[in-house]
Amino acid sequence: MIHIRLSKKHLGLPLAAAILLVGWFMPPLEGLSHEGIVGLAVMFAMVAMMLCETLPMGVAGLLALVVAALLGITQISTAFSGFGTTTVIFAMAVFSLTAIVMKSDLAIRLTGFLVRVAGKDSKRLVLAFMAAGGLLSAVMNDSATLVLFLGFADTVLVNAGHVKGKSNLAKCLYLGSAFAIFMGGMATPAGASINVLALGLVEQATGLTIPFLAWMAVAAPVAIVMIPVIWLVIVRVFPPEPIDGESLDVLSKKAASLGALTVEERKTLLFLIGVPVLWVVGSWVTALNVTTVSVIALALMCAPGIRLLTFDEFQREVPWNIVIMIGAVISLGNVVGATGGIAFLANAFLSSGVMELGLFATFWLIVAAVYFMHSYVPVGPAFATILIPPLMAYCTSAGYSPAIPAILLAAILSGNMLVPINPGLALSYRDNVYSFSDAFKAGIIPVFILITLLAAWVPFAVSLTGVPC
Repeated sequence: MIHIRLSKKHLGLPLAAAILLVGWFMPPLEGLSHEGIVGLAVMFAMVAMMLCETLPMGVAGLLALVVAALLGITQISTAFSGFGTTTVIFAMAVFSLTAIVMKSDLAIRLTGFLVRVAGKDSKRLVLAFMAAGGLLSAVMNDSATLVLFLGFADTVLVNAGHVKGKSNLAKCLYLGSAFAIFMGGMATPAGASINVLALGLVEQATGLTIPFLAWMAVAAPVAIVMIPVIWLVIVRVFPPEPIDGESLDVLSKKAASLGALTVEERKTLLFLIGVPVLWVVGSWVTALNVTTVSVIALALMCAPGIRLLTFDEFQREVPWNIVIMIGAVISLGNVVGATGGIAFLANAFLSSGVMELGLFATFWLIVAAVYFMHSYVPVGPAFATILIPPLMAYCTSAGYSPAIPAILLAAILSGNMLVPINPGLALSYRDNVYSFSDAFKAGIIPVFILITLLAAWVPFAVSLTGVPC
């Protein structure tokens, strides 16, 4: 007898096919045409394949667009319109910053600096790691930053003689760095790929974009408040052991042995500081939008005389699956919007009664529900694709800025602080440093504080800053 072992990956295509069949044969609904139903079916079929991990997210998105054309709800010549947006170009070019940092010795220097700042105080060392990780992740990919800081943590732990799996300091450094980097990732549009997707969805719906500085003004204060809150909780839940001063001297000497900054390192620092500064300036000088600045920076990094980066090094750092997924989701959003699907979802949402609870209660419930669902179903782009467009439509009809749901959902979908199922936190779940229950104990209080802070602050800050969309 032959036994065939099926996993959830095998369910994705049959489930997607079933969704498409139901959509194709479903009669038109009040307020939604047959094309609109099929458009929504294609979107949910794509989400099903993402949830089941049947195909890479980018491939699932491309397949959905081809299917939409085959079913006659769009033309193949226009199905991929989202790939022509500045959002996709920015998503590629911004990874040049990650590439130049990963190939330099600045990581070793930063570790030595953190050790000198913290001294023998292990709690202060954890805070130094978290603050530095949060700051760097505001302009670098979260996953790359986390890999970098886990390497820093390993260097400290080995030199201090701490055993992973038995050391509270290891738990604090691993979990603290991961949580802080997620907070830093929400602080700027460049901090996480989900932020770029949210920007694209806003631009698609309104024709306007959220300026870099405006996003920072809304999201960065939340990150700044949350990092010390998370630190206080983590060192209380897992009091870190003291560190031997002689062990730290080894690290400081290793960093000092590198001598003065090399020419390449000075160039790298110039880009790490200069590019974000120009992004901020772009809030007033429209020619310096984030895409223009990022592409010019990439070109300069590869140019003769500077040569910080080869194209091979750059393309190895770009997560092409994510870039393709962003283009596909924006393209599919155009299709679903043109066939009336987004308007239908928005009207259904408006008539559900949830909006009668008031702005704070409504967004608190939505953010909390999405956060906990995303903890166990870690497909952020799928949640963003389904939820952001109708929530933007609601905000527009109610007189609020559509930037509110875009920033809110991007903030909670870029990472997770409850269980290491999410791809970001999963990077730190290794070497028996901590358990699932450890992550939950460290994260549950900060999560509720984060949800409350976001629901209260983001709508107020958006109205205060006058985000032009």
